[in-house]
Amino acid sequence: IGYSEAQNMITVPLTSPDGRWVGLIGRSIDSKEFKNSRNLPRNKTLFNLSNAKKHGGRIIVCESSFDAIRIHQSGFPNVVATLGGNISNENIQNLNKYASSIIVMTDADAAGRKLGEDIATRLPNKEILWGSYQYGMIYPHDAKDAGDMTDEEIRQCINNAVHHYEYAMEIGRAHV
Repeated sequence: IGYSEAQNMITVPLTSPDGRWVGLIGRSIDSKEFKNSRNLPRNKTLFNLSNAKKHGGRIIVCESSFDAIRIHQSGFPNVVATLGGNISNENIQNLNKYASSIIVMTDADAAGRKLGEDIATRLPNKEILWGSYQYGMIYPHDAKDAGDMTDEEIRQCINNAVHHYEYAMEIGRAHV
């Protein structure tokens, strides 16, 4: 992690699945404004994939690199970020290759829930789980994403993750 004084942004590197540096992701100190390297290959790699794939078959998927950092800080290095509300065919292929199961920790808004549904639909042969704070509640205290939660709340969401079919039947119906 670095800091760009000229841009007043925190910067984090984006690497390819094999660990080669491919660009920088920048986030404003004062807001959630992002400014990335020109031609950042977001559709070719997931943030932190080169590290996450080393920690077993279960991969946690979120949207933002900074949410992925929060989840990692909470004790889960097996986290990746899509770097937005969409996921490319190449990133689906990477998840198919490196994950035996996936925990969806996307944002608790319509776009984040749609992204999670897209992942589940496009990986029908994978075990898909959804982060769940408690039965019937996606995240605590109306948190939008992992960046709004404490370490303990993130751990509880991951440890209480529910299967896709249960999410679709009980939780997702009320939130999508």
